Amino acid sequence: MKLIRSDVSAPGGLIEGLAVLRVDQPLQRTLVAESRLSVGVRIGGCARQWRQWRQGGWETLPRFTLTGVHCTSRTIHTSAGGVLVLAHLHPAAAAALGVDARRIVERSVDLSSLWPVRQLEALGDSLAGAPDDAARMRLLESAVAERILAGPAVDALVFAAVDRIRRDLAEIRISALAQALGVSVDTLERRFTAGVGVSPKRYARAARLRSAVLSYAADMTLTDVAMGAGYYDQSHFVREMQRATGEAPARLLPPGRYC
Repeated sequence: MKLIRSDVSAPGGLIEGLAVLRVDQPLQRTLVAESRLSVGVRIGGCARQWRQWRQGGWETLPRFTLTGVHCTSRTIHTSAGGVLVLAHLHPAAAAALGVDARRIVERSVDLSSLWPVRQLEALGDSLAGAPDDAARMRLLESAVAERILAGPAVDALVFAAVDRIRRDLAEIRISALAQALGVSVDTLERRFTAGVGVSPKRYARAARLRSAVLSYAADMTLTDVAMGAGYYDQSHFVREMQRATGEAPARLLPPGRYC
């Protein structure tokens, strides 16, 4: 698996990063939580998804996807020759894309149900024909930025709340967050859930777990990971991982098996 990344911060901080994922051989990965949105365009191969706790078989992912915030895990199987171009978005960006954030929580929806199909097909062709991955990321960034700029404004309160949670991944007190933002707890929870799709507390758990998983390195202990991500201790981290995935961290953290 080869992942090429590019960090950005436009427009308005809603596009947070770009990436191209290439898979030479068939690959199966467990993705543990996701604290942002993603727009994906597949220009090579195919992928299937199975979610933790879900009954039934695998589902084929569409060529064009919008993936919402995930507080649990999911498993992705990508075929050989898979190429996926991604734009990672601020979790409050759903409104700017014209979608109810609650509709896409724990889901990857077909983007063709939200954007004009002809535009998406033209974008896919442009990405496939681009000279290199840097050009592909620029093309996707431009297309997503155009949709964001043409869409409704994002709730500034929700944007600010997300950023405060991200800056302090330790166990968050919603009452203190609401006070810092100058609103009541009820107002914060209502507007946050509408803008992100989940409550502030649930989002904070997903963000902290994602941070822990991404910080893992082969020479780290579980205590190192837990404390670095703002957990009380190793046991706290283990409980949160099991809550989200049904598995202990030791089964999901070997390098190359998670994302």
